[in-house]
Amino acid sequence: MSDPYEKLAIYLLSSTSTSPPTPEALQVHVNAIRTTVVPKPGVLSTIWPGILQVLAYQILANEIIASLVDEVVEPIIASGASTWEEIKRTIGDAETLLETAKADTNSKVKKAAIGFLSFYDFSDGEQKGLEIVQKIVGMITIENQPEGVITRVENIIDQFLTNYFAVRHAVIRSVLEIREAGTNSATIISRVQELTLTILRHSTTGVDDIPADLLNYTITQDDILAELMTIQFYESLLDLYLPPTIFFITKPTYLEIANTCISSSATNLERSAASRTLGRLSRSREDVFSEVDSSLGIVKNLTLRDEIDRTMLALIPGKYIATVNPQLIRNFPVSTASLVDILINWCHSKEALDLLRLDTPNLVKLPVPELLRVGKALAESYHGKKVLVSLPGVMEVLLTRRERMGYRIMRLRGDIVDTLAESDSETLGLYWYDRVREEKVRGHWGGEDNGGPKVDIMDRAA
Repeated sequence: MSDPYEKLAIYLLSSTSTSPPTPEALQVHVNAIRTTVVPKPGVLSTIWPGILQVLAYQILANEIIASLVDEVVEPIIASGASTWEEIKRTIGDAETLLETAKADTNSKVKKAAIGFLSFYDFSDGEQKGLEIVQKIVGMITIENQPEGVITRVENIIDQFLTNYFAVRHAVIRSVLEIREAGTNSATIISRVQELTLTILRHSTTGVDDIPADLLNYTITQDDILAELMTIQFYESLLDLYLPPTIFFITKPTYLEIANTCISSSATNLERSAASRTLGRLSRSREDVFSEVDSSLGIVKNLTLRDEIDRTMLALIPGKYIATVNPQLIRNFPVSTASLVDILINWCHSKEALDLLRLDTPNLVKLPVPELLRVGKALAESYHGKKVLVSLPGVMEVLLTRRERMGYRIMRLRGDIVDTLAESDSETLGLYWYDRVREEKVRGHWGGEDNGGPKVDIMDRAA
């Protein structure tokens, strides 16, 4: 008999409550399974009686439970080497697994029980299946449930939404019922929000079935953790491909987030999270952002002195800043290294570039890494390239200066040359067109340049 699972099954069944498996002996069997075997269909029926017997022992080291679950049970779940019929016959039905996940005191056993539910195939009938789905969703209301278990619940719901369209309404209804309970902690609220995001990711046929109550939350709360999680939820919405209706439904909440940005009573932590979300809104949904900003006049009052304002300025499109607060761009201190993220953001906008006072003396005051980042941003647009070639001293630094510096510097220079090399001679002019191609052929960005600088202003960029 060479099957490691069969050997382990015999070993476990031969143990007793007074002579349970030892970590050392168990590890020998686990190593054999880990190194030589991919779980095969039917293996659960072989191994489970022994595992069940051992788990029933009153005195059993946690490391034994961890080893059995992590090294034996979890690979069967992960590989899909079972069926719902086998699980139901060997371990128990969905109700049994749910009860185990609720009642067992060991987090690994709980997680495995939920993992077995991922094999659920709705063979008990659609109505019964939808009731099971609702009960699985209900697991998120158990506040002290380990996060590993909750993550697996979320993954299973995601799986069901992918494979069974009929469960969508049941999931929405269950999440809405939890939301409407109204007594939820920050932990439960964050789980509801995460499942809402999961539902939205599966909205390929539209979002008309998403209740507004799943999209609108109050930002200002007594629990700062709940507040920060809720702001994060609205930032996560921006990562999804959603129709405009979603953002017009949620516009009142984005307005509340904007109020947090300018509130004198909000903490820096709250303002920072709110400003990042608002900045991202300006990039993803400028129409909604514009309405919010028109109501509160946020952008016209942004300054470079405030750290949180600077976070927003590094995100809000330069075109919008140029329209609402052009003086801020005109007076921007180009040579200030700590503001380079804002400068890079504005370098992608023709409207902002037209207002920025970019000149060689100020740009070359930037440390080399920051100057290269600015150069890379300029090289990525037609208007930026025209600015670069109008600054020969900067171009010389970007193309010729060789430093004994790390891979990051070399890669930035390489990226600039690669990007500029895609341009035609009309954009760069004949001189820089030829220079860029020479550097492209030469490559070797990290070597010493023995030819010396072509303009003495390069020495000021060191």
